[in-house]
Amino acid sequence: MSELLSYAEETSTCTRCPLAATRTQVVFGSGDEHADLMFVGEAPGFHEDKNGVPFVGQAGKLLESLLNGIGLSRSDVYIANVLKCLGYDAHVQLGDGTWERIGRLVRSKYGGTVMSIDEHGNLVPRRVVGWHATPLGDRRVYRLTYRSAKRAGLGKTSVQLTGDHPVLTDRGYVRADELEPTDRVATGQGLSELAYDVVCGTLLGDGTLSAASAHLSFGHSVEQAAYADFKADLLSELEPRRASLTVAAVAGGTASYEVVQVRTRASRALDVLRPEFYGERKRVPAWIAYRLTPRMLAIWFMDDGHMRIRPGRRPVAEIATVSFAEADLRILQEGLLRLGLPTKATRGRLSFDAPTTRALSETIAPFVPPSMRSKLDPEVEAHVPFDSGRFEPGPVEVLYDEVELEEDTAKPRSDTTFFCIDVERTHNFVTAGGVVHNCRPPGNR
Repeated sequence: MSELLSYAEETSTCTRCPLAATRTQVVFGSGDEHADLMFVGEAPGFHEDKNGVPFVGQAGKLLESLLNGIGLSRSDVYIANVLKCLGYDAHVQLGDGTWERIGRLVRSKYGGTVMSIDEHGNLVPRRVVGWHATPLGDRRVYRLTYRSAKRAGLGKTSVQLTGDHPVLTDRGYVRADELEPTDRVATGQGLSELAYDVVCGTLLGDGTLSAASAHLSFGHSVEQAAYADFKADLLSELEPRRASLTVAAVAGGTASYEVVQVRTRASRALDVLRPEFYGERKRVPAWIAYRLTPRMLAIWFMDDGHMRIRPGRRPVAEIATVSFAEADLRILQEGLLRLGLPTKATRGRLSFDAPTTRALSETIAPFVPPSMRSKLDPEVEAHVPFDSGRFEPGPVEVLYDEVELEEDTAKPRSDTTFFCIDVERTHNFVTAGGVVHNCRPPGNR
C-alpha cells in the first residue's frame, strides 16, 4: 500500500476536531496518486461530504470542463482539499453592525449576513452559506491587526489566523504569511465618498479629530449657522449633533459671541483617518497631492478661504494655512496645481492671482450653498449655480490602513481548532483585524 493510501485509511476514522461530529465521511482525495498535476480545493462542501469525493456538484462540472479544455480528465490528475481558518475568538462583523466570534458562527451554523467588500470596494452585507472547522496541524499562526485598530486592554483588536489565509490588501489578496510591512489592509471600516470628501475638507479647514474617541468636531460663528447645518446634513451617516455655545472673544476678556458647534459620533472609520492627519501636530496627508477633489476643495475653502473684493479691480482669493508646516503647504499646492490652480505661499496663506481666483470659483461654485455664495467671484456666482445633486452620498467605501502582523504560533493553546465561513457572491468577510477571504474561492462553487 502506498504512503498516500495509508494516510487516507488513517484519516478515514479521524475524530480529532469538531468536524467529526457533523461530517458524513472524510473527503480525502481522488484520482491518480502519481499524477504530475494536482488540484487543491479549499474546503469540502455539502456534495463533497455526501459523496466522499472532492469537487463534485457544480464545482465538479466546472473542473471537468476546464480539464477537458486542456485534454485531460479527472483520472489524469489528483484532487484534494485544504482549509484556511481563523481562531475561535476572531470577531466577525455581522450585517447589522454587531460583532460575533467566528467559532460561534460556525458551531451554530449561522445563516444570516456578515459585512463584506464587493468588487467596487463597497461595504455590503452578504449571507453566510458555509461553515468549516479544522485542526491547526502544522500550520503557523499569526495575529493580524492594523495601525488604527481599536485599543483593547494592553493591545489592539486583532484576529488570529493561519498563515495560509488570504487577507485583502490594496494590492489584492495576500497570504497572511506573505504580508509585507508596507502593505495596507482593508480595515472593514469605511465612509461614503461624500462623507470622505466633507471630513477631509473639514480637516484641512476648521475641523479636528479627537484622539480619545475618534469623533469629528467643528464650529462656526452664528452668522454661518446655515453652513454648519449644511455640513452636518452631509455627514448624516456619522450622526452629528449640533449645539449653540457662547464663547469669550478674548481669553480672560468679557466680550463674547455665539458659535454653532457640531460633533459627530465616534467612528472606527474616523479612527482609520486620524493617523493620516495627525502626528505630533495636525498635518496634510501626502495623498492629498493626488486625491484633492473639487468637492473637498470647496469645503476647505468655505472653512478657511477668503475672497478679497477690490473696487475697480478683479477679486483675488486666499486660504489661511497658519497651522500647517512648509512640507504640508507643498502637498496642498501640488493638489491645487493638479486641479489647474497654481498658488503662491505667503505669510501663513496660499494666494491665488486674479485669473486663478476666477478658475477657483468656477471649480467650486456648484458645491457652494446659498449661505456661502459670498465666498465666490461675483461674476462666477451669478452664472454658476449651486447644484445639490453634487452631494449624493453613494455607497460606503472601505478604508485601508498599514498592516500590523506578528507570528503567534508558539503561544500555548488548549484548543487547536480553527474556523472559517463561506460568504455568498463576495467571498470575503470583515473581522476585527481586517478583511479576509472566505474558505472557498469563487471558481470552487
